[in-house]
Amino acid sequence: MPFRLPHYPVSEVLDDIASALTEAGRAVVSAPPGAGKTTLVPLHLLDAPWRGDGKIILLEPRRLAARAAARRMAALIGEEVGGLVGYRMRLDQKISGRTRIEVVTEGVFARMILDDPELSGTSCVIFDEFHERSLDADLGLALALDVQGRCARTCAFW
Repeated sequence: MPFRLPHYPVSEVLDDIASALTEAGRAVVSAPPGAGKTTLVPLHLLDAPWRGDGKIILLEPRRLAARAAARRMAALIGEEVGGLVGYRMRLDQKISGRTRIEVVTEGVFARMILDDPELSGTSCVIFDEFHERSLDADLGLALALDVQGRCARTCAFW
């Protein structure tokens, strides 16, 4: 990893999360707000051997949260949004050919997986704030688990 991540409470378990995803293909992470789950976990997973050249998709329930998460991750690695970290939502996106972490709203993810049921080019799907529950999130989870069962992809949840 060519960048150094700050230390947050979740930093203590980043390697454990990566190991769980390597061994079991899925993990559930629960920690209080501000622990660094949203920003540090996706950045740490960039170096996971199973990721290859595939993207990490991070689902956020709201547009504001998606933009903020992308901005924070990009700032942590010293880049602008749209480089290694980007976002996509209805009527707004900042992504490029370099983007490897894509923060998307739940509705956009539902459309992505319906349009491409294999999630081509995706190595990991992370459901952030899943406890908020929505029809789009539940549909996205069901479809992501189906893809994982058929294609041996990795899913992470929190």
